[in-house]
Amino acid sequence: MATVVVCAAFAVAAIGVSRNDDTGSLWGTAVWLGTVLLGGAATRVAIRRLAPNSNEILFGVVGLLIGIGWVFVVRIDPALARGHTFAVLAGFAALVGTLVAMRRLDWFMQRPSACGLIAAVLAGLGSFASGIDVSGGAYEPARQWLSLGSLNVQPYGVAKLGVILAACGLTVTAPRWLPARLVPHRHAVGAIVAAVGAWTLLIAQGDLASSVLIFAAAWLPLWLDGDDLVGSELPTVARATRTRALGGVIATYGVGVIVLASVYDWLSAQMRHWQDPWAVGEGASTVEAAFAISAGGISGAGPGLGAPQRIAAVHSDFVFAVIAEELGILGGAALLAAFMLLVGVGAGIAQRARKTHRLLAATATAVIGLQALATIAGVLRLLPHTVGALPFVAHGPAAHLGNCIAVAMLLAVSDVSGTLRLEQSAPRVSEPTQLRMPRRPGHDSAAGDDPTGELRAPTVRPARRRRRPASDPSHGEPQQLPLVDP
Repeated sequence: MATVVVCAAFAVAAIGVSRNDDTGSLWGTAVWLGTVLLGGAATRVAIRRLAPNSNEILFGVVGLLIGIGWVFVVRIDPALARGHTFAVLAGFAALVGTLVAMRRLDWFMQRPSACGLIAAVLAGLGSFASGIDVSGGAYEPARQWLSLGSLNVQPYGVAKLGVILAACGLTVTAPRWLPARLVPHRHAVGAIVAAVGAWTLLIAQGDLASSVLIFAAAWLPLWLDGDDLVGSELPTVARATRTRALGGVIATYGVGVIVLASVYDWLSAQMRHWQDPWAVGEGASTVEAAFAISAGGISGAGPGLGAPQRIAAVHSDFVFAVIAEELGILGGAALLAAFMLLVGVGAGIAQRARKTHRLLAATATAVIGLQALATIAGVLRLLPHTVGALPFVAHGPAAHLGNCIAVAMLLAVSDVSGTLRLEQSAPRVSEPTQLRMPRRPGHDSAAGDDPTGELRAPTVRPARRRRRPASDPSHGEPQQLPLVDP
């Protein structure tokens, strides 16, 4: 079904682009679309072999989002067809590889320090992009890139996965560097470390979106942890006390972000741009996105008939504006419904999972949903716009890679839960199965030779009541009991 929808969307978009004199043709990119569809089919087969009992709806929704995103990214810039196809195929390969590695999921869970260190290294490898100037009130979102030769990627899409594994690992084991007296309070210690790391990232790199995302990835599993979910023998504190401690950490983090917004010029400019984007001369992407969404109306201008070239960084940060312009409010609502279905399926997987797998599935689902919510809300100016690619839809190789790995984690958890349910519902082989054969006519069950092989006592039937003949004088008359003298 997803393949049919994607092919239909590509055909309609190609026809619309061919009618637009200002753009080229999309028919030459059909080969790359076929490559993406073949990669999705191969991934589907691999999922059926590696995780046969996983949820089937999850990858269907993800595949639909990836296909629709490919169509609109290539429609915005046909030159990105090759690069975006390779990014999608790399995500499929990472998904399959993660399914193979998730067979040792508990091994990763028992090493929170190593996972946290890897996440810190990836987050620290980012660097500022040149050309950011907020001295005159100009606004441009900060961009962090990890330069690998000619390839520039943002490492935070993968770093958040290390944070998730480290936070979930604290529920079953404690790091060796943690003193014994702090082991019961390891949840609060982990949240404090995450808050300090998020503040450092915000100050040094200037990326509010990545800071909030990494802090949420660490805080959510620590708050969701409970004694009934984790069969760990580590000492812990009461749930109410842990909730108050983690709530205090998140409140402190929020206050710190507000203070930094009033101190640093670049963050203050970002807030001013959110409140009044029309007053800023540079970086009016949110204004152009608002005009594009307004021009689309209810039903949209039509696939391939919009004007996405007016918006800066439209293929990554503002791809939702293009979808809302060309498919209208109905198309944007359909995309939101797809993300809601994805979050609902992930929440169902987490609810049926056990122990730390439940924390992992819930956190991975929440992080994907939070990233989609922040990106779309930034385009609609419901929240300050921060740099972030719409999951599975926008062009962002590292972010797409990290989201595919998160989906693989959900599939692995779903497969384990489905396997356990099948084992519990299967009949036990050791129990004998008794067959009931029909009774033959004239067969006397009182003889004790029942054909089913069961030895049963003869059944005593009640005697039948004999009817009195009509010639009996007592028939129809009431019987009189003899009177006995006292």
